[in-house]
Amino acid sequence: MNIAKRIVILAGAVGLFFYTAEQEELIALIANFDLSWYKLGVPIAWGLVLGGLGALLRLRSLISWMGPVTLVASAITTMGLIGAIAVFAKHQLIVLSLPPLQLASIGIGLYLFGVGLTKLMGDIEARKSEKGKE
Repeated sequence: MNIAKRIVILAGAVGLFFYTAEQEELIALIANFDLSWYKLGVPIAWGLVLGGLGALLRLRSLISWMGPVTLVASAITTMGLIGAIAVFAKHQLIVLSLPPLQLASIGIGLYLFGVGLTKLMGDIEARKSEKGKE
């Protein structure tokens, strides 16, 4: 079994820890971190923006970090989604799933950071090489 599968399995098990959280604890988390449905998109947007900015600034040193970033992103996303499913299964209230969904949103933002960085940097370098051939 490769390392990516092990990380995802472990993150899924850790995500089930949300199942043991009581309703009052989840409400306190939502209030303390001021979570809302609108704030779920903020890490995703920041991931896209920072990935594009890194590519436009040609920060090639970030490319070497894409392997670990992808593994961490998949672990955080899995932890959040499994936690959200577990919270909904236990409490039957979708609003109590905000803390684990915020965690999943951070993981998706990290992944989109990597995707934005590599895709845009590859496109920039491809256009640069096309201009050199003409």
